[in-house]
Amino acid sequence: MKETEIQSLTAYLVTLFSEKELTVLQHPEDDEQALVAIGQTFFARIDRDEDEGELSFNFSKDVPDQPHEELIEYFATIFNSKSVEVRRRKGRQSSAEIYKGEEFLGVLYDDEGSEAGMQVFNMAILDIDLDLD
Repeated sequence: MKETEIQSLTAYLVTLFSEKELTVLQHPEDDEQALVAIGQTFFARIDRDEDEGELSFNFSKDVPDQPHEELIEYFATIFNSKSVEVRRRKGRQSSAEIYKGEEFLGVLYDDEGSEAGMQVFNMAILDIDLDLD
């Protein structure tokens, strides 16, 4: 990832998560991936995707599998916001949509590749969401 992308992702995520200690760091072994930390603690990862000139980033965070009410509390805590909602998806028991107010943030789903007892929260970040020049 380019340094300007890292800086823009950091600024975007600091605002989104209301977390001043959040930083985005270039992955030491993969130029297309970054690591997200809060203080000294690993928080999530970001994969860069450029397809036919379209640039996007996939934010991915492992989340402990827990009852719906606890998921609401969990996401309210990590986003530092009481306006976070975990909406069940119709006809899909294994996934939910995450909103902050009326803004769609991403999808929480069971992933066969993740550890037992874990789900994955995925959030797309488009280049238009960032201040990239």
